[in-house]
Amino acid sequence: MVRQHHRRNVWLIALAVGVLGPTGVSRVGALEAMDRPLTDVPGDPVRGLKVATDARKGNCIICHALPLDQSAVGDSGDLGPPLAGVGSRLTIPALRRRIVDPRRQSPGTAMPAFFVTAYTRAQPQYAGKPILSAQEVEDLVAWLASLK
Repeated sequence: MVRQHHRRNVWLIALAVGVLGPTGVSRVGALEAMDRPLTDVPGDPVRGLKVATDARKGNCIICHALPLDQSAVGDSGDLGPPLAGVGSRLTIPALRRRIVDPRRQSPGTAMPAFFVTAYTRAQPQYAGKPILSAQEVEDLVAWLASLK
C-alpha cells in the first residue's frame, strides 16, 4: 500500500516538475520553497494593491474585506477573513504559499490557486495558465505584508 502511494506521488511530482510556466519557474519548486521569492525583482506593494483590486487578476475584494475606502472600490466580500493586519499575522512565506496554492494549507478552501496551472476543470482559454504571473504574486505578497 505504501509502495503504491509512493509510486503515485513520485509520478505526480515528475509530472508537475515538467510543467513550467512562461517565466521558467517550476510550480512544484515554487510550492516547496515558499521562503524564496518567485522572481529576482522584489515585490512592489503599489502594484500589489492594483493586483488585489483588479477584477481580472487577484480580485481579493470579492471575498475579503480590504483595508481601503470601500466606497471607492465597491462593497467587499465576507467569504474570506478580513485582510487588515494580515502582514502582522502571517509571514511572507505563509502569504506566498496562500497565494500560490491555498489548498495546500486549507484543502477545503474556496480560494483559487493563483500560480498553479494543473486545473482539471478550466475553460480552454485558461487551461495551463496561472491566474497571476510570478511578479504579480510577489507584488501581491508585498502589499499583503505591508498590511500591519
